[in-house]
Amino acid sequence: MTPLDPGIALILLAAGRSERFGGDKLAAEFRGKPLWAWAATAAEKAGFQHLYIVMAPHSSIAPDARWNRVLNAEAERGMGTSIAAGVAAAQAHERVVIALADMPKVTASHLRTLAQASGPLFTRQSDGRAGCPAAFDSASFAELRKLDGDRGARILAGPAANMVEPAAADMLVDIDRRSELDAENAR
Repeated sequence: MTPLDPGIALILLAAGRSERFGGDKLAAEFRGKPLWAWAATAAEKAGFQHLYIVMAPHSSIAPDARWNRVLNAEAERGMGTSIAAGVAAAQAHERVVIALADMPKVTASHLRTLAQASGPLFTRQSDGRAGCPAAFDSASFAELRKLDGDRGARILAGPAANMVEPAAADMLVDIDRRSELDAENAR
């Protein structure tokens, strides 16, 4: 795909605790590759020129040189700290797209749609609520850098959040448990 504007960065959140999974979820194999590599590949194919991956100190994943590694020493406190760390690292950009490393079916075209919009834009989840992946202009960066604990960026959505529909419902598969990974691998 055509490279995206260099003022737009992608932040891949890969610092989760994997408590419900019972082990290193992101290193687990999904269809022949580590789980995290699927979302990373989608981001690379989408044409982002600036890629950030937020990792915990104990992380076993090994992104290549295209990725700016952001160490989140506070990762144990929750996803909000990872969003804050990623946005702080990417603050020189005009817009960021935030994606989750445990969503292996997210597509490059969906990430591009988020990147090329303006203002906050969330992905409509199956329950109708605003969720991830999501994108934000620099006007939201100060609020995103204040996130802490398990509070994610959804708190910025509000009742009239702008949302985009996923091209396919299964694109939003989020692997939290080993049984979910096994079920997806069996499909």
